[in-house]
Amino acid sequence: MKVIDMQNDSQYMAIIEAVLYAAGDPISIKSLMEITELNEIQLLDLSQKLSEKYEKQEDSGLCLRRIEDKLCLTTKKEYREYLARLFRPEHLPALSNAAYETLAAIAYNQPVTKSQIELIRGVNSDQLVNRLVDRGYVIEKGNLDLPGKPAVFGTTEKFLLELGLNSATDLPNINLLMYDTIEHLQNEGDE
Repeated sequence: MKVIDMQNDSQYMAIIEAVLYAAGDPISIKSLMEITELNEIQLLDLSQKLSEKYEKQEDSGLCLRRIEDKLCLTTKKEYREYLARLFRPEHLPALSNAAYETLAAIAYNQPVTKSQIELIRGVNSDQLVNRLVDRGYVIEKGNLDLPGKPAVFGTTEKFLLELGLNSATDLPNINLLMYDTIEHLQNEGDE
């Protein structure tokens, strides 16, 4: 690792900024360390300074965000309406209430199978899960070691970015009937 002159960290902030801009998508801190030849403390310190620089710049529409163990350049929340106009897919209808309900079931219970989502919602949700995968809000995260090897689903970085969250643990607490609660109720009924 290079020993950097913290007196002149603007050059390293520019390097981090350039790498994040060129990447376009969130990039892991580990990858950034390898690319910039900085250690984790240096990288996180410089990233924090870069983030503060963006926050102070009223004439910039950008901000630096940390999403779990990744960093990315993104736009400030106050410009969301303008970006929505840019990326408005005219051919895609808005998500239905059922799709939002399915997305919430996945977000709050991830990793979760389609059958667990169906148990939570009380109706078949296969098509809705597939639509959420197509839109990039949900991704298949693996398979359970059970007969039939059912796929488990969770939310994506796109979901976190659009909701302005750093991780799924930042979701607001709400009183939903969660899968483990349903499973507990079913087990009580079997007794």
